[in-house]
Amino acid sequence: MIKLENLSKSFNNNKVLNDICLELKDNTCTALIGKNGAGKTTLIDILIGNIQGDEGHIVDESKMIDTNHMGVLYQKTNFPKFFKVKELFHLHQSFYKNPITLSQFINITQFNDKQMNQMASQLSGGQKRILDFALTLVGQPEFLILDEPTSGMDIETREHFWSIIEKLKQAHVTILYTSHYIEEVERMADQVVLLDQGQIQLDDSPEHIKNTQNNSIIVLPVIDDGLLSDLKNEFNIKKLKNHYEIKTNQVEPVIQKLIEYKFDLNKIEIHKMSLLEIMFSGIENQKGVMTEC
Repeated sequence: MIKLENLSKSFNNNKVLNDICLELKDNTCTALIGKNGAGKTTLIDILIGNIQGDEGHIVDESKMIDTNHMGVLYQKTNFPKFFKVKELFHLHQSFYKNPITLSQFINITQFNDKQMNQMASQLSGGQKRILDFALTLVGQPEFLILDEPTSGMDIETREHFWSIIEKLKQAHVTILYTSHYIEEVERMADQVVLLDQGQIQLDDSPEHIKNTQNNSIIVLPVIDDGLLSDLKNEFNIKKLKNHYEIKTNQVEPVIQKLIEYKFDLNKIEIHKMSLLEIMFSGIENQKGVMTEC
């Protein structure tokens, strides 16, 4: 387990991370999500060892100090101009005591002989990304950090990528990844950590988040004052530009109330909130609330 205790980091008097307390349990897949500027990259840089925090510390840094334990896939993919794919693989093989085999590497990349002998810099964007991922796995890391791993991949490559992640989970590899694809978070994460303005606002399983947060939106047109007053007394209702929205995990009581007022149900819309909507709506309710160590 890797544990961050009271970790803070500032740049030019701007606090990017504020008293972060986080546990990355062994053999789990953790999704780190948040808006741009939330502090995700800084947190990853500290875990990798690129920078140090100003305050706090990390428990069990051994997995990060020893490169045989950790693999990192950065957000941007760059390869030397004059290296063939096969040459890059053999180069990375030489770095480790117990690297994966060529056949395992080909199984990850799904490259044919022509692609294996192609200059890595001349591959397509998606091919470069899966190659970079495969090179990250050459040393068979126990702890894997993936920053926007599927960016640039087509649907088929992305599906193949997540099938490999599933196998890594079964092999008890600890994984931390960032993603803007919420379906990937719902599909693969055991733990979801939401960063906002340098603070952890939510840290839970996707299932528990969806079950405990408001997860439906009922959209209503303009309504009369009597019904509005009654709805305000019982539900979380918000006025927007041309309509009202009620966020709830119990749709039926709202419908019953509308029926009492003989409201035309054909005029309402009901939307299921995605995990991303649930989590970011949670930010507004938890501003300034930090996770305790």
